[in-house]
Amino acid sequence: MAVRFEMVSGIERVDPAAWNRLSRQAAPMLEWEYLYSLERSGVLSPERGFVPRHILAYNDGRLVATAPLYERTRPWVEFGDGGLLRFLGELTGFPYYVGLMATVPLTPVPAYQFLYGSPHDAAQIYTMMAEYVDFVCETRGFATWRIYFFSDPSPGLHEMLLRKGFVGLRSEYCLWQNKGYQSFDDFLATFRAPRRHKIRREIRDIEAEGIRLAMVPGEDVPEDYYDIMFDLYSLTWRKYMGHHVRPFLNRRFFHLLGRLYRHRLLFSVAHQGRELLAMAVFYHKGKQLYGRYWGSYDQIPFLHFAVCYYEPIRFAISHGIETFDPGFGGEHKTYRGFESTTVQHYIKFYGEEQVQTAYSILGRYERERPRITTA
Repeated sequence: MAVRFEMVSGIERVDPAAWNRLSRQAAPMLEWEYLYSLERSGVLSPERGFVPRHILAYNDGRLVATAPLYERTRPWVEFGDGGLLRFLGELTGFPYYVGLMATVPLTPVPAYQFLYGSPHDAAQIYTMMAEYVDFVCETRGFATWRIYFFSDPSPGLHEMLLRKGFVGLRSEYCLWQNKGYQSFDDFLATFRAPRRHKIRREIRDIEAEGIRLAMVPGEDVPEDYYDIMFDLYSLTWRKYMGHHVRPFLNRRFFHLLGRLYRHRLLFSVAHQGRELLAMAVFYHKGKQLYGRYWGSYDQIPFLHFAVCYYEPIRFAISHGIETFDPGFGGEHKTYRGFESTTVQHYIKFYGEEQVQTAYSILGRYERERPRITTA
């Protein structure tokens, strides 16, 4: 395959139809409209430590593969390494965080992959793209290339990345899987009696408050829902992060989602009478559902579980959705039908001294936290 590579500094430089032709089998957060909304809104910007460095591969003038990448100059908002790069940098003085990051930005979701046309080409695509990214990292003096929350199901890619010099990291993640349920009661029947009764009691308590829940497609919601969703997201952010840390997302991002991406959105909405109490936004594509952001105007017991878990699970069962990613963290998910699963991350180091130092330290690190894999 005679391939020409190009690195672009923004997804707006790529034809949306050409990009999305390659992302048909990928998660919705790797589609052109979503990444454009992040970049155009300023959520991803040099000021915030994200410089787009998307790699494009052309064959006879036709786009055949892309690797969504961001240049990083600070160890901030990188969920996949568990603080490993910051630890290495503080211990050695080497700027291991300076490099390229491959992930769905600002959200820890197992969804990242290179984008390509035929799954039969996966190994070849990954090999040639990895070799070109090696060239970029070496010529630009980057210390690392990291791939977080890798999800490509093509066989042999894990072994190929290890052979290419990556260190593999593992972490745990919660996922709901549809096991052929015919109804929500069918799903509840899989729980032990005490847990099943507790979930039913939580749902009854919500209903006793006169609260109604519904899943509404993004194409059908009022225009002000996108403003409301940002306001609720901001309330949740301030509750857990305080006022001294600026939220990852901004209002313009939600406006752009409403203009460009509403065909992928679902809103879980809670009303009490005519009053809107709470809302959560989800991304939907094919047989997958991804839960992302939520907020509530009032602190009502179990409302979060109803809006973010129970109502989306009802929707997933009735629409034949196979997997539901509820978002990262929270042991309460495993009590409500979500199962712990392993997710894979990879880091490659550059520079002879930095590589030797990193591997020396990783040997000690692995004895304490056995989650690292090397070739």
